[in-house]
Amino acid sequence: MKNSNLTLKIACVLIVAALLVWVGIYAFQALNDPYRTVPVTAAEIRDTARVRGIVAREETVLYNVYSSVRIRLEEGGRVAAGGTVAQAYDSDEALLRAMHLAELRAEAEELTALLNAASAENTQQKDAEIQAGIRRLRRSVSARNFTEAESLSQTLRTQVFAASSSASDIRGRLQTVNGEIQELEQRADGGSDAIATPVAGLFSSTVDGWEDLSGADLDEIAPSALSALMAEERQTPDWALGKIVSGVRWYYAALVDAADADQLYGRDTVQLVLGQRYGEQLTMDVEWISSEEDGKRAVLLSCADHMSDVLSVRFQDAELLLSEASGLRIPRRGLHVDEQGRACVYVQTALLAEKKLVQVVRDFGDFYLVTSDALRAGDEIIISAKNLYEGKVVG
Repeated sequence: MKNSNLTLKIACVLIVAALLVWVGIYAFQALNDPYRTVPVTAAEIRDTARVRGIVAREETVLYNVYSSVRIRLEEGGRVAAGGTVAQAYDSDEALLRAMHLAELRAEAEELTALLNAASAENTQQKDAEIQAGIRRLRRSVSARNFTEAESLSQTLRTQVFAASSSASDIRGRLQTVNGEIQELEQRADGGSDAIATPVAGLFSSTVDGWEDLSGADLDEIAPSALSALMAEERQTPDWALGKIVSGVRWYYAALVDAADADQLYGRDTVQLVLGQRYGEQLTMDVEWISSEEDGKRAVLLSCADHMSDVLSVRFQDAELLLSEASGLRIPRRGLHVDEQGRACVYVQTALLAEKKLVQVVRDFGDFYLVTSDALRAGDEIIISAKNLYEGKVVG
């Protein structure tokens, strides 16, 4: 019995000793051969520069000497040379009468169209049209396009009326509207004049006193001259009704740090984000990069698109996209050079280290941006281990 107890005690001691030895060996290896992995992530690196500049276009100011005027064009509306921009009236009463007459005529057209389509439309179709009209109206108000919003509002009122009315109700309303139109036309005294534009282009009601500034004024401008220009204060011209923006090309001149502007040399185009309101990237042509003054260069860009989006823009912050690169982001410690001088990483595959070749796109100090035919986002890259080689048991 005593021999059995002694044997058991000896076995327990040996087991504990074996465990202590194993723990000691594991701790020694962990301290001298640490092992760590991190997942590979996809990355897109953008190098940008924040700038502030001024927009120039070919603009013609339209003047108005009348007290009662109704603008006939919506913001951004296109008009031909000699086309009517606004209608001037002898009195406010005549203006209100003309506006009411226009609303009635629009309502009559809507009612006629709805009456002709009433038999073919069902309630679900009418509801869908009303919902779509509400969404268009919301967008117009958000964009401050009040001329379009006024027209959409009238259409919506008519559609809502028709949705809850029978065909006979619509005919009755149409008869009433036509009667009001006839009465107003009889009362019209003809006391109105058309205000026409001498040039073709896009109409804008925004006038700020900078309408004489053109792209030619900014061509080959020096940084000091651009800085002085942007510091000027100008007054809105008296009696201005709006302006016509001609042509298709507009210009943006900005002061840019010399180191950032240097990255634009030799490039025909650059991507520009023009303020938070206009979040879309615009492709701009690089027209001019000045010599350096006090660490700054004047950069002139131009664009032949999106004119209607920048009609009211003058002084505007922007973001220049200087460079852009995409690939896989790996920590600096994860990159190795094999015996053939090729850049590579080691990835844990099951319990083995697998070598994968990579091409370094850019060194960012703490990490590299690489591309690879073998490496994928999500792979576990080994960043801490000694004596790595293809097929080494890890983990």
